[in-house]
Amino acid sequence: MSASRARTRRILAGALGCALVILLALVTFWPDRVPEGDSSLEGGVVQVYDAQDRVELAPFSVRTLDGAQLDGDDLVGTITVVNVWGSWCGPCRAEAPDLVAVASAARERVRFLGINVRDSPDAARAFERKFKVPYDSVHPDDSGEVILAFSGTLTAAAVPTTVVLDARGAVAARVIGQVDRSTLEGLIEEVSATSAR
Repeated sequence: MSASRARTRRILAGALGCALVILLALVTFWPDRVPEGDSSLEGGVVQVYDAQDRVELAPFSVRTLDGAQLDGDDLVGTITVVNVWGSWCGPCRAEAPDLVAVASAARERVRFLGINVRDSPDAARAFERKFKVPYDSVHPDDSGEVILAFSGTLTAAAVPTTVVLDARGAVAARVIGQVDRSTLEGLIEEVSATSAR
């Protein structure tokens, strides 16, 4: 066998080995990872956590788009829906009317909060005006800090993602990808029932 053929085989074997390692990593980590950008899952992947498995938020202090201060303690004491979104995201635009409808219907008993990512403040505010969003969103410059407080249950790469926090401020449910009204209402009811026990 010539030296060039042997070298070609070594290169191909190395490339195949790298591809297998990458494939194994994707399979291992897929449940908690969604591709970045506008290709979020239609309908979303729903996860509900038992009370003992719920992740509590780390402390944080950030600004909202309207300039108000928001601390992690503000999310304790009532069920809170948190939605990670961007004005550039197609599934975010598709789910916005459902989020607005549920937020408006449940405003007496559920708090809503948006986390705007990879956006300009002007584009984010235009999105909120267009869809008549009735709740605050974290300023895009501060989104990284608040996402870190969720200890891996949120990521700026998985847009949109929606979580439901129980009254303790712990993550009780998560939807990776676009959420619809009936799913969100069902999760709120489920979390409300477990919080009342």
